[in-house]
Amino acid sequence: MTVRWPPAELPGLHVDMGHWNYSSGEWLRIPTADYRCRCGWTASASGDGVPSISKAIAAHECTTE
Repeated sequence: MTVRWPPAELPGLHVDMGHWNYSSGEWLRIPTADYRCRCGWTASASGDGVPSISKAIAAHECTTE
């Protein structure tokens, strides 16, 4: 049994680099990125959107100090 780590309720950026199959030239698992701020705001991206998630994170204004 596999368990997602780190747990989704922890704040921070969690990136799964995916799994590329070189022999078939296809993704077996698409890359994903999930971000959770201390204030509870979240952002998610997958596939081609993973590199651009940093723009959404930088634009977020946290409501906690």
